[in-house]
Amino acid sequence: MITVITPVFNGAQFIRETVESVLEYKRSFPVEYIVVNDGSTDSTFEILQEFSGAIRVISKPNGGESSAVNVGIENSKGSFLLVVSADDPLPSSKVFSGVEEFFSENPDVVAWYPNWAMIDSSGKVLRIVEVDEYSEELLIGRFRCLPGPGTIFRKDAALSIGGRDSRWTFVGDYDFWLRLSRVGILKKRDELVAQWRFHSQSTSISLRGLDMAAERISVTQEFLKNNSLEESIRKMALAHSYYFAARLSFFDSKVDGKRLLRQAFASNKWKIEDGNALVYSFIWTLPFSRLLVSPIRRLLQRMGYAQT
Repeated sequence: MITVITPVFNGAQFIRETVESVLEYKRSFPVEYIVVNDGSTDSTFEILQEFSGAIRVISKPNGGESSAVNVGIENSKGSFLLVVSADDPLPSSKVFSGVEEFFSENPDVVAWYPNWAMIDSSGKVLRIVEVDEYSEELLIGRFRCLPGPGTIFRKDAALSIGGRDSRWTFVGDYDFWLRLSRVGILKKRDELVAQWRFHSQSTSISLRGLDMAAERISVTQEFLKNNSLEESIRKMALAHSYYFAARLSFFDSKVDGKRLLRQAFASNKWKIEDGNALVYSFIWTLPFSRLLVSPIRRLLQRMGYAQT
C-alpha cells in the first residue's frame, strides 16, 4: 500500500484542489490518504471536513512542516510513502503506477524520484524540471535537492533515520534526503508525474532571507560532521552551501552576500562548479546592484525563474 501524506498549515487557498486531485487519481490503486492539519487558523479544517470519510485528517498544534510529515509517517499504514504539499495538486495517476513492483524489484532503492512541472497560482505550467540521476557530487557536493515533488520512499527507511528533523524550517526535505542516502539508493524515475506550485505565499518563496541562508550552511556542516565522505566532496559541499546562502542576498539585504561568497571560494580553492558570473557580479557590487536589478528581479519572480 502507498500512503499519501499532505501536511497543511493555513492552506485554504489550494488545499481543496490538492485533496480532490489525490482522491481522483488514487481510485485504481491501494492508497491511503492522510492530511495533517498543522494548527491552521484559517478555514483549512472546515474544508477538510468536506472530505470526511474519504481522507483521514489528523490535527495537531502548529509545529512546522517536518513535524507534520513525521506525524503522517508514524500514523501511516503503507509501506511506501508520498508527501504531497498542500498547494501541489497531482497532475495524473502516473505517480502511483508500478510503485510496488519497482521497489520489489529494487530492494536497495529507498526513494524513487521523478521529473516534475512548475506551475503558477492558476495551474499554468511555467516550465518542466528534468532532474539529474543521483550522485554524491550532485546531492551533497553541489547542494542539489534531487528528490522533489512526486518522490516515493520506503516507510521503514524513513523510520530508520528518525523521519524528518523538525529543527529545520527551510531545509527539512533536503536534510531528509541527505540522511536517507546513507541507508539506501536514491533512484531517478524518468517520468513527469508531479507538480510544484510557484506562488508568493509559499514558504520557500516568501521567506527567502537570513534564516534560510543560515540553514543552508548549517545543514551541510552537520551532515559533513556526521558522515565520512571523500575530501573533494566535503570541500565542494561547503563551497556550494555558502554560495547558495550568498545568493539569498538577492532577496534580503540582511544576508551578507560578499562575506558568504568569499567563504564559498575559500572552501574549495576558488572553485564553485555551479557558480554563475552574473551572480558573482551582483554580489560583488552590492548594494548598488540591488537598485539596478530590482525591476528585473520582480519580473523573474513572477515568471518563476528566480529560484535560489
